[in-house]
Amino acid sequence: MPPPVVTGIAPKEGSPGTRVTIRGENLGNNQNDIIGVAICGRNCSMTVEWVSTSKLICRSSTGVGKGDIVVITRSGGTGTCTVHFTGLKPKRVGPLESSPVWVDETEYVDQRLDRTQKTATLSLRTDPLGLNSEDLGNKTQAHMQLAEMFVKGSPDPTDENFVPSWFLLERHKNTPFNKLKDGHAYMKRKANRNTNNAPLNHVKDSLPVFFEVHETLSNIHHKMLKDDIGGSNGNITDKLEATLNEASEKASELFDTVLQSKDRADSIRNTLNVLQRFKFLFNLPLSIERNIQKGDYGVVINDYEKAKSLFSDTDVGVFKRVYNEVENRIENFRVQLKQEVQELPAPLTKQKMLIRYLLGLGDVGDPAWECLVHQHGWIQETMLKCKDKYLEQASKCANENDEQGKVQVCEQYLQELTNIAVSQIPEHWHLWKHYSTGVILSETGEKSSDVEKLKEAASKNYKQMKSLLRDTVILFVNLLRAAFLPATLHVEEEDEEDINERESYGVWPGEIPLPATVLSDCVRSVRQALSELSQLSLPHGTLQSLKDVIHDMRVLSLSTFLSEAMEDVRALRLKEDWKVSNKGVTQLPSQFNTLVQELLAVVRDLLQSLPGEEPVFARLAVQSRISQLLTNLFLVFTSCIERASFLDEIEPDTGKLASETPPPLEQRLIIGISNLFHTTTNLIAPLLQQFKELDFPNVEVTEQTCESATAELDKKLFDAYLEHRVEPLTGALEPGMYAGNFDWNNCLKPSDVRPYIKTALMSIITIHSEVYSICPALVVRVMTDVIQAVADELLRLVECVTRIGVNGSLQARLDIETIQQATVSFATRDSDKSFSAALAILPQLTNSLERRTLDELIVRFKSRLLFQLRSLEAVG
Repeated sequence: MPPPVVTGIAPKEGSPGTRVTIRGENLGNNQNDIIGVAICGRNCSMTVEWVSTSKLICRSSTGVGKGDIVVITRSGGTGTCTVHFTGLKPKRVGPLESSPVWVDETEYVDQRLDRTQKTATLSLRTDPLGLNSEDLGNKTQAHMQLAEMFVKGSPDPTDENFVPSWFLLERHKNTPFNKLKDGHAYMKRKANRNTNNAPLNHVKDSLPVFFEVHETLSNIHHKMLKDDIGGSNGNITDKLEATLNEASEKASELFDTVLQSKDRADSIRNTLNVLQRFKFLFNLPLSIERNIQKGDYGVVINDYEKAKSLFSDTDVGVFKRVYNEVENRIENFRVQLKQEVQELPAPLTKQKMLIRYLLGLGDVGDPAWECLVHQHGWIQETMLKCKDKYLEQASKCANENDEQGKVQVCEQYLQELTNIAVSQIPEHWHLWKHYSTGVILSETGEKSSDVEKLKEAASKNYKQMKSLLRDTVILFVNLLRAAFLPATLHVEEEDEEDINERESYGVWPGEIPLPATVLSDCVRSVRQALSELSQLSLPHGTLQSLKDVIHDMRVLSLSTFLSEAMEDVRALRLKEDWKVSNKGVTQLPSQFNTLVQELLAVVRDLLQSLPGEEPVFARLAVQSRISQLLTNLFLVFTSCIERASFLDEIEPDTGKLASETPPPLEQRLIIGISNLFHTTTNLIAPLLQQFKELDFPNVEVTEQTCESATAELDKKLFDAYLEHRVEPLTGALEPGMYAGNFDWNNCLKPSDVRPYIKTALMSIITIHSEVYSICPALVVRVMTDVIQAVADELLRLVECVTRIGVNGSLQARLDIETIQQATVSFATRDSDKSFSAALAILPQLTNSLERRTLDELIVRFKSRLLFQLRSLEAVG
């Protein structure tokens, strides 16, 4: 702070003891900051009263003359002055006169003798050593420094607390030692002279009084003799006694008012002396109120401790009354501090400070533990209020069927709830640590005994503190379960108390399920909360319920991801556009692979267990559930292929198909077989291997189930295709064979292959072309079964012929050998066996001419249908 500056005073003049108001700038921060105040070079520090940085009040002690007013502070040093104070000569006041200032009692007026008597005093301007004193007008700063050195002394030789060292340092610090010795000799001579002449001087000073007294006594003596000679008026002493008594009574009546005024003045003077001496106590109640309003709680506590040590055991009535008022103010202050310490949330430093204040005030009980209990209740209440706020919003969204709104509400609820836990539980724990280790007191340098008492009180509450922390974490966990894992918050017994406890955590609307991404975010948020709380070194087992809910959330999130992936796969049928690639597959397998790869990407982080976390698949129930969901994921795709293939035969979905005009059933069946074959060959095994690398349980069982399901579906699709393509083909052979009432026993010599064979070959070529255009890899499989079915049907028809002639036998052999040779690319042992058995039933050729005729007819037929038959040579 800059040096003090005095800019105004009121009044500007006065006799010693005048109450002077000093105004200016930088006049100190508080009472303790004031080192000294000098008016006209005289120290007035004992009467200084600090009001503000711009106002001081003190009483002057100066003599006659004009001088500066200098203020010295610790924060600013020695100040300056722009005004002057004029000291006036003390006014002589009689016993019946009033005075606005203190009267120098060493000078009084004796009206009875009508002369002034004054006690001999040494002038401070007169040097007792008889030497020239140094000028004191410019020694204010030195005087202030010496006043700090000699706190209870005085440089005034007339003062009872006179300190010679101070006197010499102030007036003769530059005087040579020889002169000081001369001054000492001067004092001795003066003392001896005063001693020798004291009786004579006393007689000289008292001679008028002595003569007056002698004259009065002589008159009294003559009157007594005269009265005694007369003898008729009685004893003179009796009259004298009566006269004296009467004079005493008259004097008492005359001076009673004066004496009462004097007694009252003495009483007031004594009272003022007491007030001045004990002004700390009398000003303390008001000082407490002011400091509380300014927030200087530490000053209040220090003042109270000082007053308590000085006046708590006093027997003085007035002190007792003032001290009781102080106690009342302090009790109100305790109540205020307790209210402030319960105003949450509050920084840890503020809580510790308020608790320290309560301990300093000697609060009954354990304020630190009471604060911890209140903070525990406040944290739980805050969590429940957060739940109530967002539960109401979620219910409103559910009533309005606002799915996106509910998801946003749950995300906001999760964020705010975890923020409460992460921000308040550490504050709660840190306050306990500072309480249990005594840091609340030790960091401010309190007595070690007080610190030990605090630690001892904390040790008694350790078990209960563990219970409070565990209850807070359990409430946090149960609120999370109620919102995100309601199935895990079940009531084992239908007890009303259990049901009420269940409902206290919130019954969230379940009509709108939460997406897996929200649950995954929930896992990350709770994991972060666990990570931050784990750094607090909480008691063992406190966070176990939080670890359990993280595991359950991970399981639920994983299950939801799998379920959502199943729904996405199930919806792929609606996205089938039937556009076949050169590999004979549509985009359906690729879309399935993309969905599964996306699933693997999102669950990879979810499955990675952090230190201290239980693996997701550690429990058998979880293994069974996830294994079933994974199996269903692949089975749903096979079902998707099936539903897409049998579009016309299965109940249609409500969704809109990607292709408005899907291909015919036969083509869809071939496409389905091709898609299924591609999925089984190229996708299922690699995808399951990736799941296996992520430690998914029972992947082998899933693989076996998928193989069985795909094989079953493949057979179903293939049989359906054969049913729709082969049965019409084989069914047309018999009617075509006997078309036009053809008779095998009575027919013309064969000249060409019969039409039913040509029709059959064209149907076979059509099937080949259809399969080849979609999936060349399936041509051999389809065509072998088609040729086998045709061979078996021809064998049956030949076996049914009862009578056959020579020409009929040649015609039948021509037909069978023609179709056999045309489809030789797809012949199998069974089909060749059937063709051979059919030919064996017919009569054998009798000569080579018949063989040559048949060969020529077959060659001619094949040459006419060369282009069509050549297509059957392509086997993919």
